[in-house]
Amino acid sequence: MSSNSHSRRPEIISVYLLQLNRDGRRMLVHDRSGHLPCFETSSVFYPEVEELVERARAELGLDISILRCLEEGDANEGSPRMYSALSVSDDDPRADYRWVELDEPNFGDETSDRLRKIARLEVERLASESQSCSYAPWDSPTEWHRRIREWVESNAPDGRSWRIAQIRSWSISSVWRLTSGGSRIYLKASPRFFASEVAITRDVATRFPEVSPFLIAADIEEGWALMEDLGDLTLSKSDEPKLWSATMRTIALVQHGYAERTNVLERMGIESRTTESIVETLMDWVEEPSRASLRVFQSENEAVLRRLASRLDEVETIERRLSKLRIPRSLEHGDLDSTNVFIRNGSPVLMDWSDACISHPFFTPLTPTQARRHPELVDAYVSEWAEFGTVEGLRNGFMMAKSLAALESAFHYHRNIVPYMPYFYPDFKTLERYIPALLEMGAAALDYIAWSD
Repeated sequence: MSSNSHSRRPEIISVYLLQLNRDGRRMLVHDRSGHLPCFETSSVFYPEVEELVERARAELGLDISILRCLEEGDANEGSPRMYSALSVSDDDPRADYRWVELDEPNFGDETSDRLRKIARLEVERLASESQSCSYAPWDSPTEWHRRIREWVESNAPDGRSWRIAQIRSWSISSVWRLTSGGSRIYLKASPRFFASEVAITRDVATRFPEVSPFLIAADIEEGWALMEDLGDLTLSKSDEPKLWSATMRTIALVQHGYAERTNVLERMGIESRTTESIVETLMDWVEEPSRASLRVFQSENEAVLRRLASRLDEVETIERRLSKLRIPRSLEHGDLDSTNVFIRNGSPVLMDWSDACISHPFFTPLTPTQARRHPELVDAYVSEWAEFGTVEGLRNGFMMAKSLAALESAFHYHRNIVPYMPYFYPDFKTLERYIPALLEMGAAALDYIAWSD
């Protein structure tokens, strides 16, 4: 799910920084008070760290990498945010700061016990010997930060000197911008539970270069991709009907290309899912909601499962009708909202294959509300599948698929993402919240279906 689902926050929030030196053995404190560095920054969605890194450079004189957000904070309530970070150079801090042994961080008397507890847990984690086992290796002071910078220096084009800036960091991605003069390129690192992302990105770029970003370099084993700058224009910022219709046809084009190549996708390690398995999992959860075993949002999950319990027959009917269309399973993007479609030279470019799987192709494009408001986009997509039925039949199948698509996404988060999140940090709560939210979307999608035979 897109980070755009988060509500807008007030402009400014206070941020504490648990800042480690380059070898990860000492932390930075204010020279006189002994407190952790604290400064203000814009209250954006917490993985967006570009301004925070710039503020740290201005306040501390240090070039840093954010390891992890430890506490999201709340600007409305005046509660601060906190991150751990690593110095990536040997530069000394500003004169009014000093390095001390990695110990219990000192905030001052006004800081909450919760913040102190989280900081102690982070110090214990950073001092442990198990950091290298992290599924997001950029969240620890390991050799990862040195190796990826060396890889960038070896693979960046033209032999120029590129300035690297971290712009996003959380458990599901680490994104960096490289600039040289007026040129920009981007680096994305994927976590180990998205191990197939770089492989599928490279394969799509090879087979469909006109609708894919150009990859400058890729390391499939490490999960690193260095790619061209696509600019700032995404489909979400366009209201041009021709561009939206072109995007729908582009998605179908790519899916047609992989319908006969699912064995290639499987060899990349991409998960294969069936519509039958979605129904079976839903029935299991409805029968025994505790099987979902959510840590924070179990009550919300049980509430939506109770609503879905009365609609199991509808879900089973959808599965049967989709099966009758006999549309082959293919590459399913998993998160293709309009922010993941960039516009290059007036044409759509598909991005971010981290949630990709082998499943029903109708799961990928548009939400039910978008489809109801813009039926011409549905027709643009289903017309590419005309060999499998009438436009009306395919259109109905497309709308029916939206419910199963949302359910599949919920089960994907539960199975493949949330189990790898550390419980005490914001990423866990943020991503676990998506599970009942996606089930809710699946339930709401049932209301958009015309049940005529």
